Amino acid sequence: MKMTTGFSVFFAGALAFLVSISQVSAQARRVAVPGAGAGEGVTKVKLDIAGQNAKAKTPDFRNNNVSDNPSEPQVQARDWARIAVQYDTDADWTDELEFRYMVLVKNAKTGAFIMFPGAVSYIDIPKGKRHTSTVFLRPNTVERYGNIEWAGVKIYIKGKDSPVAIAQMPDNPTPWTTSYPTKEGVLLNRDQTPFALVAIDNYETIKPK
Repeated sequence: MKMTTGFSVFFAGALAFLVSISQVSAQARRVAVPGAGAGEGVTKVKLDIAGQNAKAKTPDFRNNNVSDNPSEPQVQARDWARIAVQYDTDADWTDELEFRYMVLVKNAKTGAFIMFPGAVSYIDIPKGKRHTSTVFLRPNTVERYGNIEWAGVKIYIKGKDSPVAIAQMPDNPTPWTTSYPTKEGVLLNRDQTPFALVAIDNYETIKPK
């Protein structure tokens, strides 16, 4: 699968999308999504890859119960793979948005691809810019299965059967329809990770399942 560089997506009536992935550069194109427009509650989509945000260290929560036993193993914080979507909304309130992710990784040793699907919904989204949705892969997942080669998202407004935005990084729609081995339940939303309480006010409320 050929990967290219330099990617950002803008279109009226869509969502702002930022994906942070290691060892991949940005790409640019313009897309139009049928049905996305005025009154949909969203204004634009921007998809970009920022290298420094591709990985996130495990948060270090310290308290008085931290052991000072020198014989206890000292574990270094590890790197999680982080995919982030930035989006703008123009309605006073958007009841619910669902982000359906697909993340493709490649094992550098074996060349094997595997796809990690996942979805997360947000509720009570106020009007504003640069809202953020994030999903993560655990450090062990990245170590075992490889680095991210491609990521895509389809974004749905509650009650709509068709997505109001579709974006992928790099700009290659083929993985949406290609048959890869998949693993469910591996791609995690923010509330399923140690990042749940980090800068909590910067993120919208995840809908409980």
